[in-house]
Amino acid sequence: HVGSHLFKECVSGVLAKSTRVLVTHQLQFLPLADRVVVMSEGKVSAEGTFEELQAQGIDFQQLIIQVQETQEEKPAAEAPAQPPALPASVQGSAVDAEETAADEAEAEENDSSTSQEQRPLIANESPARRSQDRVNKPSGRLVQAEGRAKGQVRRAVYMAYLTSWGPFLILPIVYLFAQHVERGLQVGQNFWLSVWADATGRTGSATDNHFYMTIYFALGGASLLFALVRCILIVFGANNAARALHRRLLQNIISLPMSFFDTQPTGRLLNRFTKDTEAVDVSLSSSVSSFTMCFVNVWMSLAVVAAVTPAFVLGVIPLGVIYWRLQQTFIATSRELKRLDSVAFSPIFSHFGETLSGLTTVRAFHRQDMFDEKNQQLLNASNQCWWPIQVVNRWLSVRLELMGIAISFGTALLVAVVLPTQSGLAGLALTSSLNLTGLMTWMVRQSTELEVNMNSVERMLEYEEVQPEAPPVIEDHRPPPGWPSRGAIRAEGLTVKYRADLPPVLKGISFSINAAEKVGIAGRTGCGKSTMMMTLYRLVEPTGGTLHIDGEDVLTMGLRDLRSRLALVPQDPVIFSGTVRSNLDPFDEYPDEALWNALSKVSMAEVVRQMAGGLRSNVDEGGQNLSVGQRQLIGMARALIRSARILVLDEATSNVDNATDLLIQKTLREAFGDCTVLTIAHRLHTIMNSDRIMVLESGNIMEFKPPAALLEDRSSYFSKLVEEATKQHAGMKQTKSQADIAAKLAQEAERVRRASLDAKK
Repeated sequence: HVGSHLFKECVSGVLAKSTRVLVTHQLQFLPLADRVVVMSEGKVSAEGTFEELQAQGIDFQQLIIQVQETQEEKPAAEAPAQPPALPASVQGSAVDAEETAADEAEAEENDSSTSQEQRPLIANESPARRSQDRVNKPSGRLVQAEGRAKGQVRRAVYMAYLTSWGPFLILPIVYLFAQHVERGLQVGQNFWLSVWADATGRTGSATDNHFYMTIYFALGGASLLFALVRCILIVFGANNAARALHRRLLQNIISLPMSFFDTQPTGRLLNRFTKDTEAVDVSLSSSVSSFTMCFVNVWMSLAVVAAVTPAFVLGVIPLGVIYWRLQQTFIATSRELKRLDSVAFSPIFSHFGETLSGLTTVRAFHRQDMFDEKNQQLLNASNQCWWPIQVVNRWLSVRLELMGIAISFGTALLVAVVLPTQSGLAGLALTSSLNLTGLMTWMVRQSTELEVNMNSVERMLEYEEVQPEAPPVIEDHRPPPGWPSRGAIRAEGLTVKYRADLPPVLKGISFSINAAEKVGIAGRTGCGKSTMMMTLYRLVEPTGGTLHIDGEDVLTMGLRDLRSRLALVPQDPVIFSGTVRSNLDPFDEYPDEALWNALSKVSMAEVVRQMAGGLRSNVDEGGQNLSVGQRQLIGMARALIRSARILVLDEATSNVDNATDLLIQKTLREAFGDCTVLTIAHRLHTIMNSDRIMVLESGNIMEFKPPAALLEDRSSYFSKLVEEATKQHAGMKQTKSQADIAAKLAQEAERVRRASLDAKK
């Protein structure tokens, strides 16, 4: 319905005054074209109107079959990559009731308030991979604005980072101990140097220099040793923490429910895995090392100055208050600016990814300037947060330098009054005070830098607060071995919502599917077809009712136990970069013989044999060196290998041409004959040979009968769907009514099914 509506209203309506070039497998649109160009092996083989080409004897259906056969004769590895910007369409047939993604269009209308920074500019995802039943969603944002924490970084975040170093905080404690010993030895060196200077001044002799020098270098060597230990500990601990936090982030992300990803742009997640991960891996370890070093050095320098000139303590208290006030003002400002900077960076990632995904479309419409301008706007928005950070740093520097000058001047006056004759101790006090000035300035900076970098840890742990999916395995509710052995499905009062604040998509439905039964699921856009599949896999958790497979409650078992026992062939085949074998058997659980057997059943064995390497042949990212039909057949082979008793097809033939469509239907009949097969129909003719058809409307089951019975009743919902499809394709030249063709097809399927049952008896 949606495809025909778009062709009529958009291609033939809004764009009526434009030159339109339509590259398609959908032959039902050819009679509506002014001219038809037939391509063969890169050349124009025929050209003219649809009627002229038919008069010349061109059979378009047979032409597409021949093209497919020619392509399958070539080794798949030599096939050209599929153009990423031209999604394969599906061959239209007598009863073509496509249901691409009108729910997406309606959702976008409802989401008109969503900011441009958060909404995708180019849609590159297949309609079948999008959540299909959002039409009930109230008006408002789907993609929420990115949140940010406020106030101080929680102490739990610091503890999470430190415990990631190793068990029981052993590494952080040993690290601090080494830091104190190292600095204590350095202070001991300075003190010993002052003793050496006083001794030389009293005696005027260098007879004991060897003794003093030995002690001095011994202290220095020990300090160097502990410094080495400290450096090793910080590197080892920080590396452990970075790995552990990244692992936790990844584990949190992959365990979140699918509804979470509906509201999170890709750029927001990429920001965590790139910028925040880099900060934890690189910057944070340096901040921890610098802050702890400054902290230990400051309090030990204060202790030295106070021990030599006790009057200095009276001035330290007000100076400490001033330092503390400066630090609190600076850290509060820098922390919030850093958080704003992190939030402002996510849209840059999103825009960059969307631009790359839709690069062909951007160039085709000459919109490079618009995207370049948008990129500059996002960069400017990010710089609006980055520039104030630099200004605040300069503000702090001026004030800290003034404070340092005051401390050095005050110490010099006190030393001149208190220690006029003890040059060694006077030098020690002056040296410590000068060091103290720089150290306190640096400590204020590093304490701020530490908290700013801890924002990245905070953001990496943020998704731990989101409710995850059910665990992979629940020991108290594990299915028995060999489950499911039959594939019978029963639901009672099943109610499903995508979010708690949304109305139900499935409204208390009840049904029973027999073992090895072939069931087609039909209905208009947004009726709940895809939600049925998502509920079966528990991608969406029901809010009410029960769901049993072979008598086992699937709502109480672990997700891995459930999903590993089912097989799914989606509308858009999922192929990963790697080898043919890794795509068929990613966990290396089956022998090569089983893989070849599955490939033979889906008529892909010969194609794989012709590839260099056979099962070890390389597969490009997304399977770009395979045709759409070949990718779909590999997906079916993957499902076949697992020997699942339940197979879910999300209209697996809607993105392929007639030849591959027929091959897939043949595979379903032969290879999955003893399995329960659920087919979500976007084209009605693909479910005409089902045992029964479930018709959904607004989340309710309206009909659940054999197709012949539904078509015989002209008042049934299914008959109305067929009639609507017929009207949508009224432009096709047909000698018979499409509804009559569909009815005959269903009657023939019913006859074959009854004959098969009689034969079994």
